[in-house]
Amino acid sequence: MSQSILIVDDEKEIVSMLYCYFSKLGYTVYTATAGNAALKEVEKNPDIILLDVMLPKMSGFEVCQQIREFSDVPII
Repeated sequence: MSQSILIVDDEKEIVSMLYCYFSKLGYTVYTATAGNAALKEVEKNPDIILLDVMLPKMSGFEVCQQIREFSDVPII
């Protein structure tokens, strides 16, 4: 079973680049371009989350705060 990573960024080019990079390294990669989508993807229990701070509608800080209510997954 491969390790998994959740990439959260509103810039699709960045998400695409990171998806390609981590996929080639053997990670299972989940992606989200908004805070509410990230909260749904966290249900897949990624091993680590790369979280952008500047997101539309809900900041990365708010997303982090909500994730911390139920998970201690590492967040960068």
